[in-house]
Amino acid sequence: MEVLLVFAGFFVGLATGATAIGTGLLTVPMLMLLGFRPTEAVGTALAVNFATRLVAAWQHNRQKTIHYGWVALIALGSLPASVAVTWMLSIVKPSLSEETLDLVVSRLIGVALVAMALVGIALEFVQRKEQMGETSGLKVRRGWCKFAAPLVGAITGASVTITGIGAGGIVVGFLAVCASLTPQVVVGTAIFHGVILSLASLFGHILIGNFSLTTALLFLFGSLPGALLGSRLCLLLPKRVLKLTLLSIVLASGIKALV
Repeated sequence: MEVLLVFAGFFVGLATGATAIGTGLLTVPMLMLLGFRPTEAVGTALAVNFATRLVAAWQHNRQKTIHYGWVALIALGSLPASVAVTWMLSIVKPSLSEETLDLVVSRLIGVALVAMALVGIALEFVQRKEQMGETSGLKVRRGWCKFAAPLVGAITGASVTITGIGAGGIVVGFLAVCASLTPQVVVGTAIFHGVILSLASLFGHILIGNFSLTTALLFLFGSLPGALLGSRLCLLLPKRVLKLTLLSIVLASGIKALV
C-alpha cells in the first residue's frame, strides 16, 4: 500500500502540475479508489492541499500576485463556515455508524466532484471562445461582488471541510467573473486563501480523528516531485486535451460515488 500511495501521489502531482486542476479534486477520489474511507480521504487530502498550496503561495507572494483584500473578504465567510461545519461533524459523528457517515460523506463528495468537473469543463470552453476573440456572453454587475464574497467564502468553507474539494475552483471562478484582476493574481489569491482554509479545515479533521499523518506523508512524497515534473511538461503536452480528459474522469468518479 505504501508504494501505491507514493505512485498515486506522483500521478496526482503530475496531473496537477501539467493541467492546474485542483489537488483536492484528484486526491480525494484517488484515495477512495485505493480503499480509504471517505472521511479519512478528506482529512488526508486537506493535508496534501495545505502543503502543496503553501509552496505555491510562497512563490506568489514573492511575485506580488496575491490580492490580500479579496482574501480577507472571502475568508470572512469561509473560516466561520469551516469552524461551524467541524463543530457539527463532531456532534454528528458519535451518533452515526461508520457506514452511515461514510455513505453521507461519499454522496457529498460525489456531488462536489460532479459540480466542480462540470464547472471546469464549462470554463475551458468559455476560455477557448475568448481566446478565439469571441465574447462569452457573461455579464456581471461587479458592485455586488464584494458583498457576495463572504457568502461565496461560506459555501467554499463548508464544501472544503466536508469534502476536501472546492478551495481553488469555487474561488477562482468567482474572482474571474467578479474581480478586475489579472489571471495570475486570481490564481495567487485563490491559492493563498486555500492555504488558510485548508489549515483551518485540517485542524478540525485532526481533532475529530479523520486524518492519517503516514498516508499524507507518503502521498506528498510522490505528489511534490510529480508536480515539479508536471509543471515542466505542461509546455510540451496538449494541456487542454489532458485537462478535459482528467475532468471527464473526475466527473465519472463523482457519478460513481452517487450511484
